Amino acid sequence: MTTLLERPRAEVTRMPRRAQVTEIVIGVAGVLAAMVGAWMYYVPADWFLGGMAEVWYLGLLAGAGLLLATAFGLYARNALIEDRAWTNRVIGTTVIAVVALATGIAFGLVLIL
Repeated sequence: MTTLLERPRAEVTRMPRRAQVTEIVIGVAGVLAAMVGAWMYYVPADWFLGGMAEVWYLGLLAGAGLLLATAFGLYARNALIEDRAWTNRVIGTTVIAVVALATGIAFGLVLIL
């Protein structure tokens, strides 16, 4: 009778990738806010909210930057947890999150000043 010898294997169990609904919803809200902010830049002065046009587009662009920074930051964190290393995907989305945060802060400062 023969016996089958198996080599011991080290199995790496990974958590299944969760749905990225939060990142997608926040990202879409950020993109929509940026689009409305860019559109508000070109609103004519005789429009009924024309006097607030500057506040609208600067505020929406600042909010869009913060929303996009949040969405890309969450995605980068989840990618880092999944990959367990600083891969190109993690570094790229982290850089995009930092740039979005910087633009949100810059538009916020211009709005305040």
